[in-house]
Formats: sequence, structure tokens, C-alpha cells
Amino acid sequence: MSIAGTGRVAQALGQAWQKGGVEIVEVWGRSQDRAQELGRKLNAVVVDDLATLSTDIDAVAVLVSDDAIREVAQSLPHKVKRFHTSGVTDKDVLGGENGVIWPIKSFSANTHVEDLTEVPFAVEAGSKEFQAMLHRLVKESGGIPFNASSQTRAKIHLAAVFTHNFSNHCFALSQQILDEEGLPKDLMRPLAEGLMEGAKSGNSYSLQTGVALRKDLGSQMKHLELLKGFSNNKALTEFYKFVSKHIADSHEL
Repeated sequence: MSIAGTGRVAQALGQAWQKGGVEIVEVWGRSQDRAQELGRKLNAVVVDDLATLSTDIDAVAVLVSDDAIREVAQSLPHKVKRFHTSGVTDKDVLGGENGVIWPIKSFSANTHVEDLTEVPFAVEAGSKEFQAMLHRLVKESGGIPFNASSQTRAKIHLAAVFTHNFSNHCFALSQQILDEEGLPKDLMRPLAEGLMEGAKSGNSYSLQTGVALRKDLGSQMKHLELLKGFSNNKALTEFYKFVSKHIADSHEL
């Protein structure tokens, strides 16, 4: 197999595949320095032209940003099977015989070397043969494959945005408030760990608490007054009002 891309996903999956016994033949990247670095890690040959990638491989992993997938795929040798790892991009933008393996995991700057054991991967392919190969590839990285169409995968990706991106943004805002008050930024750890119980059980809705749920207007007005003392207070105030109303309205329904 070969890899087109040198970012966090390419780093994580490349090393997981190597650990699982998958031979990475060639690596390509827009940055030659990063390609050389990844090539050394994976014992792979670095190529500077996608059109020259070896065709004597099982597939090419197109591990680039969503907006670059089509452009990179168009430069690949047509006969080579290819797949991407995007949650929302249709597989057919790849052209040729194509597929998708999308890991339900965030790859930040601090997590690209983490173990992928038991990470769920949504799999889609244009043929049963290629689908079976992608299932094997996921298992060799330590992941757990399951089949999902492009539409289903996009909806799972939407759920992931709420689960991770939006929640993490709220944690970051919380830490900003604590930091500006000179308090430890990990003070909310017990609350954050409590949220995981709902995520694990799938029961987060019934675990909702707080002044918005109780419609405690006095406490909410106090919070809004306090927000005036923090930087970016107008945006924080609007965000607080919007989320509080959404919680109250959701639980009325």
C-alpha cells in the first residue's frame, strides 16, 4: 500500500498499519521535508510525482484535507484502487475503484501517535472485494470496521461534531473563564468525567442538569452579569443565552 499525504491522519494511520504488519511502499506529500520524515518512519520510498506511484500495490490511501481529495486523486495512476478517510466527502470524488475508511476519532497535534485499538471505522467501497480489503486494513490498524453508506457516514460525522468539536469548544470557554480568574484550568475535571458516563451509556439527555433546565432565571441573570467582566464578553453572552434556551426548549419537548 502507498500513502498520499503527510498530516496527522497519515502519521497515525501509517504507523498503526506498519505496526499491524502492513507494508507501506511509497509516500507522497506536498512538503518534501514532511514526506521524507514520514517515509523514514515507515521505511517507505518518497516520490515527488503522484503519477509515478507504483501500480503494483493493493491501494493508495489518500490522506489529505477534504478539499484536496479530488485534486490529489485525479493525479493518481487510474488503475490503482484508492480510498480516503473523510467523514463527509463522497467516495466517488476519488474516481476509479474507490472506497472510504473513516475513523471515529479526533487527530489533534497531541494525539497523532495514540493507539487506534478498538476505534470504530465506517467503511464503504464500490465492490465487495475492495470492501473486504478495507475491513482487513482497519483490523490491521487495531480498529473495528462497520459498513456505512455515504449518507449514513455524513450523519455520523455530524454527531461527532456535536460530541467532540462543540463539547471541546465549551471546555475551552470554561477554561478561559477559570484562567482569567486565576483558577486552575483543570478544576472542571470531575464534571467532565461525569459527562463521559452519559456518552458511554447513550443516556446523556436524561442526565442534563443545571439552571437552564430548571429555568432558574435569577441564577442565569447572575451568570450574564458575571460574563460582562470577561474578555469577548458579548460573544460569550450570546452563546450562553442561545445554549440555555436550547436546553430549556429541548426538555420542554
